[in-house]
Amino acid sequence: RAIEEGHLHCMILWGPPGTGKTTLAKLLARQTRAEFLTLSAVMAGVKDIRAAVDAAMRLRDLEARLTILFIDEVHRFNKAQQDAFLPRVEDGTVVLVGATTENPSFEVNAALLSRCRVWKLERLTDDDLIELCRRALGDDERGLGAKHLEIDEVTLRALVERCQGDARATLGALELAAEQA
Repeated sequence: RAIEEGHLHCMILWGPPGTGKTTLAKLLARQTRAEFLTLSAVMAGVKDIRAAVDAAMRLRDLEARLTILFIDEVHRFNKAQQDAFLPRVEDGTVVLVGATTENPSFEVNAALLSRCRVWKLERLTDDDLIELCRRALGDDERGLGAKHLEIDEVTLRALVERCQGDARATLGALELAAEQA
């Protein structure tokens, strides 16, 4: 209900690779018509953080638009980098959405963590991934539907099992198989 009404909170999305952390953040932005800015903690420094926050402040002041600042691998930021967000998280300039594969209780500093809700995502089930493959195989626009490929149940199940709950790996394996067909 909060999302439908455009009320977002800062959050950390914690889960294994391929469980949809980035996709969820993008969907939140789309649903709330918020600007979506993204930084990779592996590549960004304090200068990049400040530039993203400045852009969010301009959007807020000029267009009254909310900005979701998505930080991939948020656990890789050091304390100073994480602290750089605090004033703008507190004043609502940005809605911070961090993604991590590591337990945020140990990897995100307490000050930032106390301002976020942690949402734990679980590995996708084999049945979930089979459904994902079927959708990809049937989607003419964004998937492989235009190729009119067929895959038997045994082969599909084997492909999915090898990917161990990771949707990104599953779709990549399916695309690779389609290229070989």
